[in-house]
Amino acid sequence: LPAIASKARDLGRAAAKYLLSLWYVLSEGDLTPSEKTLVFAALAYVLVPADLIPRRLFHLLGITDDFLAIVYVVRTVQDKITPQIMQKVEMQLDKWFGCRITAA
Repeated sequence: LPAIASKARDLGRAAAKYLLSLWYVLSEGDLTPSEKTLVFAALAYVLVPADLIPRRLFHLLGITDDFLAIVYVVRTVQDKITPQIMQKVEMQLDKWFGCRITAA
């Protein structure tokens, strides 16, 4: 979770929501072995400093490949991301970024 917290500060709340969703579904969700592998690989791809498309050289493109990897995996396992997991995600995001503003 500390690696995700560090990345979250760089990416912002919206992007961090995807990362945390994958973190919690990996640790608490009912995933098949292949889904677990996919989620783990996506998290590792984003969190490990080495990158196929270096952000340092290709800033926007370097961020885009990470984003696409995460979005693809979230969509693949979205049926396993329960309301309880999303509640934990929102609570953690509130700790990192402060309470969210909701419309009345």
